Amino acid sequence: MTSELEEEAGQVTLRKTQEAKSNHWTMPRALWTAWVWAVISLSTEGASDKASSLSCDPVGVCDGHSRSLNSIPSGLTAGVKSLDLSNNEITYVGNRDLQRCVNLKTLRLGANEIHTVEEDSFFHLRSLEYLDLSYNHLSNLSSSWFRSLYVLKFLNLLGNLYKTLGEASLFSHLPNLRTLKVGNSNSFTEIHEQDFAGLTFLEELEINAQNLQMYAPKSLKSIQNISRLILHLKQPVLLLDILVDIVSSLDYLELSNTNLHTFHFSEASISQMNTSVKKLIFRNVQFTDESFVEVVKLFNYVSGILEVEFDDCTHDGIGDFRTLDRIRYLGNVETLTIRKLHIPQFFLFYDLSSIYSLTGRVRRVTIENSKVFLVPCLLSQHLKSLEYLDLSENLMSEETLKNSACENAWPFLQTLVLRQNRLKSLEKTGELLLTLKNLTNLDISKNNFLSMPETCQWPGRMKQLNLSSTRIHSLTQCLPQTLEVLDVSNNNLDSFSLILPQLKELYISRNKLKTLPDASFLPVLSIMRISRNIINSFSKEQLDSFQQLKTLEAGGNSFICSCDFLAFTQGQQALARVLADWPDDYRCDSPSHVRGQRVQDARLSLSECHRAAVVSAVCCALFLLLLLTGVLCHRLHGLWYMKMMWAWLQAKRKPRKAPRRDVCYDAFVSYSERDSYWVENLMVQELEHFNPPFKLCLHKRDFVPGKWIIDNIIDSIEKSHKTIFVLSENFVKSEWCKYELDFSHFRLFDENNDAAILILLEPIDKKAIPQRFCKLRKIMNTKTYLEWPTDETQQEGFWLNLRAAIRS
Repeated sequence: MTSELEEEAGQVTLRKTQEAKSNHWTMPRALWTAWVWAVISLSTEGASDKASSLSCDPVGVCDGHSRSLNSIPSGLTAGVKSLDLSNNEITYVGNRDLQRCVNLKTLRLGANEIHTVEEDSFFHLRSLEYLDLSYNHLSNLSSSWFRSLYVLKFLNLLGNLYKTLGEASLFSHLPNLRTLKVGNSNSFTEIHEQDFAGLTFLEELEINAQNLQMYAPKSLKSIQNISRLILHLKQPVLLLDILVDIVSSLDYLELSNTNLHTFHFSEASISQMNTSVKKLIFRNVQFTDESFVEVVKLFNYVSGILEVEFDDCTHDGIGDFRTLDRIRYLGNVETLTIRKLHIPQFFLFYDLSSIYSLTGRVRRVTIENSKVFLVPCLLSQHLKSLEYLDLSENLMSEETLKNSACENAWPFLQTLVLRQNRLKSLEKTGELLLTLKNLTNLDISKNNFLSMPETCQWPGRMKQLNLSSTRIHSLTQCLPQTLEVLDVSNNNLDSFSLILPQLKELYISRNKLKTLPDASFLPVLSIMRISRNIINSFSKEQLDSFQQLKTLEAGGNSFICSCDFLAFTQGQQALARVLADWPDDYRCDSPSHVRGQRVQDARLSLSECHRAAVVSAVCCALFLLLLLTGVLCHRLHGLWYMKMMWAWLQAKRKPRKAPRRDVCYDAFVSYSERDSYWVENLMVQELEHFNPPFKLCLHKRDFVPGKWIIDNIIDSIEKSHKTIFVLSENFVKSEWCKYELDFSHFRLFDENNDAAILILLEPIDKKAIPQRFCKLRKIMNTKTYLEWPTDETQQEGFWLNLRAAIRS
């Protein structure tokens, strides 16, 4: 819509520019440029305002109701198909306001303040089918408004200020008109003969003539067929005159807001007329005893009436219908409906014996919300043709039902509706209805039964039972086995385990069921409505077990959208033919990341749907990782690093350097067991028997028995002034020597002290020292170490140097 308005603004600018050039205006260039931009600015601003006053969708439906508009927005184009400007402050409709809306089909101008409509305002609306001008301030109507509206089907002129429909026929140019609403509740007082000329068929005609004072004979007779006439009349003075004109062409008559206290039926008025009226409705009408008798007489003379309805009516009387004795039947009336009947003097009311004889042919009776607490037994017995009785929203109880359903009462009754009364005992209700031998359909919903006994008695032909909204919490064998339709929706049921071999339809929505009923209990079920329970899933096997199921309504439940459930529901194309409310009412409740999504649209990850495969893959990956880690640890001495880390952690818990008083040895000797002869017989003899003697710590002699060997090594090194490493090929191969060397690698070398003394017992290749002892290799490359001489003459110098190193 906005783009069309902007395009229109551009066309206006171009047109103005071309006009200026053709007129050979001479003006300064700056002034000319300013004028062009002013036009563009104004046009764009106007388009913006129009767009803001309406909201239009892509198909041309524009909504502008309740926008406080005081005129029809300008700039409307042929793209507008429907325009709603109701409930605004529009006062005037001009010839050009709608001239571009050539494709407009619906125009709503109701509830404005329109007092003037120009002659050709609707001339260009040749596609208009719906026009609402109701509740404005139009005091005069013009036939010129409608002369081009050949396809108009709906016209509403209610609630304006006109007194008549005009001197000429308003509707003669509307051959396709099907719904017409005219009149108002105050000033419309006259109906003339030409008012409806040109109309031959109407589906609905509504005339609000509350203050009608003049009706010209044959004014409505020109309409050959009226399906429904709604007539608002305050007084019945002219009612018979109107009836005379319409009874032969009318199917449905509704009389509304009428006081019939003074109504008197004249037999001569329509006695000779053929009537076609099939239904008569009295809505918000007041009767007296006398006027009710007159209406009953009317039923007998308007012989086509089959259905009569009294809605929200008031009977100002005491039920004195004795003058009805001469009338045997209610004409051909078969259906009688009474809703919200008010009887101000109810406690003075006579018994109804005077109308018993009128009811013999009535087949359907509905009396709703009228405070009925009893149907007398004698009246029930007179209703010999009654097949349908609806006493909903009344005051019936078991005590009064006993009198109403007496022996021989309602002998042909098939359907009884006692919805929302005061019944409390399901067992007693069933027993009281045993007199109704032909009863097949019983509605006792919205009563307060609370519980269901184990066994009950019911009429033998019962096929349909409605127990919805009765607050029952479980079902028992009380239900008749002959049921074909059962409604137990909106209760407190958490399971369904009844065997009902003939049940075809089950309505069990709005309960607390967690799963579908067992199909073996319901072998012929074809329709099931089980929405709004707490069912979290159902499977293909469950649905297939209902062999005759054609319709399932299970939406509104708390579905767990598992992989199996999604695979079933999304993979079955034929499922939509069974699920009546698919897909919009089927929503996921879990997992949380798809909550609220339609089951049809939900998607789960691969890990959620193939958990076993994913776990197996993860286990395999972990195994391979562990295997790879083991290989790497072996190749890269990872185990050594772990052992050293543990030793280092153990050492970290001890003081970094033992106090001086805790040093017990001059030196701790780390050597291979295979070099023990040299250590014990040579080095120990030379050092411990020297004067003054040196105290050495040897693992074979000085380690504490029972103490962990790592702790012994750590403690011995920490309690020794020096650590002597006797290096040989045997030392490099010894595991425990490695531990002692490893700890000194952490504890001693990392502290950058000279507590280690290296003795090379025999020549060894430096490459034989493990790569992980990088600092040891570095020290051997950068510092002097003692080498044991094989020449005995040089051995004394060796011992002298070793003693000096220990003392340092």
